[in-house]
Amino acid sequence: MRKLLSATAVAFVMVAAGPALAQQSAAIANPANAYREVKDDNVMVPSLKRTVGQLDDMDVLGPDGTKIGEVEEVLMDASGQPVAVVVDVEHGVGIGDKEVIVGLDQLRDDGRTLTTALTNAQLGTLPIWDD
Repeated sequence: MRKLLSATAVAFVMVAAGPALAQQSAAIANPANAYREVKDDNVMVPSLKRTVGQLDDMDVLGPDGTKIGEVEEVLMDASGQPVAVVVDVEHGVGIGDKEVIVGLDQLRDDGRTLTTALTNAQLGTLPIWDD
């Protein structure tokens, strides 16, 4: 009887938590709800001191200096502020061919390329941009 009650309690918690977990996963899997592409190439991205046009196709290097991909899009939040970029990740990184969202706070401009301290494993956990 005790096992039945425990199993019932676990099932109830799972059913009750299911919608919340699904909403959280959906929000991560579909960042289009949170971000929009910046269409104007002349918009300045203050944290990187470059325009959207200058960032387009810029190489992104990992912590060991190897190329992990390149910038495909600059994304803005609901207030219109640039907050992230979409990085088209190279096959050699080990997470497959994906476009992931990298926050501007995770990038540093070294003058010629962008660098990130994110590891390949961390890149694999970032939200995917699916426009």
